[in-house]
Amino acid sequence: MTSVMPAARADDTTSAARRVPLSFALKTQYGIGEISNGMVGAGFGFFLLFYLTAVCGMSGTVAGSATLIATLVDAVADPAIGLASDRVNTRWGRRLPFMVVSIVPFAIAFGVLFSMPAALTGSAQFLYVTICLIVLRLALSAFVLPFTAVGAEITDDYRERASVVAFRLTFQNAGVLACVVLGLGVFMAGPNGLLSRAAYVPFAWTAAAVIAVSGAIAIIAVRRALPRLHAPAVERTPFVAGFAREMVELSRNRSFLVLFGTVMVYFLAYSAYAALALYATKYFWKLDTFAIQLILLAASLGPLIGVPISSFALKRMEKRTLAIIAYFAIALFQIWPPLVQLYAPITLSPFTAAVVLFANSLCVGTAIMVCGVAFQSMLADTADEHEWLFGVRREGLFFSGLILSYKAASGVGGLIAGVALDTIGFPTDLAVRGPGYVVPAEVIHRLGLISGPLPAALVAVAPLFLFGYRLTRKRHGEIIALLEQRHADRTEPALLLADVGTSAAVS
Repeated sequence: MTSVMPAARADDTTSAARRVPLSFALKTQYGIGEISNGMVGAGFGFFLLFYLTAVCGMSGTVAGSATLIATLVDAVADPAIGLASDRVNTRWGRRLPFMVVSIVPFAIAFGVLFSMPAALTGSAQFLYVTICLIVLRLALSAFVLPFTAVGAEITDDYRERASVVAFRLTFQNAGVLACVVLGLGVFMAGPNGLLSRAAYVPFAWTAAAVIAVSGAIAIIAVRRALPRLHAPAVERTPFVAGFAREMVELSRNRSFLVLFGTVMVYFLAYSAYAALALYATKYFWKLDTFAIQLILLAASLGPLIGVPISSFALKRMEKRTLAIIAYFAIALFQIWPPLVQLYAPITLSPFTAAVVLFANSLCVGTAIMVCGVAFQSMLADTADEHEWLFGVRREGLFFSGLILSYKAASGVGGLIAGVALDTIGFPTDLAVRGPGYVVPAEVIHRLGLISGPLPAALVAVAPLFLFGYRLTRKRHGEIIALLEQRHADRTEPALLLADVGTSAAVS
């Protein structure tokens, strides 16, 4: 009976710690860890398909298939990693060991992926890319899943969770910004820099160094936050049986299923849109590398506007409402520029198009940040609801579901983009064809359609799921109060029994 007392008191202590407001320094240090995720997101989203096809000569379908295979492997691993980080019990807590072990292979795999030997062709090339992607995705999961779960654990306050998400997403976009600047502004600068195979190697290893450093800073932050984090529940079920039970419970959580469906459809659209971005800006809009860089940077600068907008809006409306508005705004900003260029009476010159696309990309980045702050703090609230329904905290499993849906959708979205390029007859191996090669006009026309309206239509479907989300601000407050009462009810009998045991020993 006395063994219950330390656990009860520990839970009471961490609960009290979570009520203390988070310092700006800790939120900043924690948020820096998301730079690594932003670097990989930009590397995958903007550069990978172009590198594999235009630079290395793989067909779009083969490159997309390698991405999809790695995603399927990761799809099995993600929930297991998330649950393991929920259940493990070490002197360093639940999350930290996974982050420490994974950060080095995470960084190395990114560098190796973009350093593919030129001698590789055919099946050897496909195998190299697939293995690199599998290692990178597994290491990414082992780092990002526990890291993201910490953000849901570190505070119980409804508004401060949104602040933590805002910090994290701000630094994620800083990672995207750094990756774009390193790529287009430093190593691939110049008229033919994007097609230079040699430029990708220093780009990749510089990005890998940034990933390692930002990850190390996040590890230090999580170490500092250990007194605020939940201890793992006492597990009497073997891992495999427990995993099956947790998946059943997850399938019974309506709020989680709604969020899972939303993010799955959205990232399917976003990954296809991002994978085609370099093709669209370079060949459809006929922009130079400097203009492309400015447009991609605008999407990364948009969050600087999105953070204060989301902070202002969340004081006046529900998170669900804000997310729905932001999703529809993203779809609108994606669909109109290529349609105007294709069917309006006046065709935009490259200079005018660059100005219009810069402003439009800024709006897209702003809407993505607003949506991300609302959506991810909704997921953290859903973890509280899950504890109330099933008696266990599963932030790791929850965010593994989020990241699983992102990765699965990005794998399928990358495949869609690759197949779409092959379908419209877009040429591969442009580096070999030379800078003077002219892509046929009818292919350029079809490129405009698949790079804008296609992903925009999918984005517009995503918010339809959110109309089924019922966890409001008021209901979340009620759940937190009920959980605190439940914890108090568990603690008081444990302390009473401990006192009785102590008195008996004295007698």
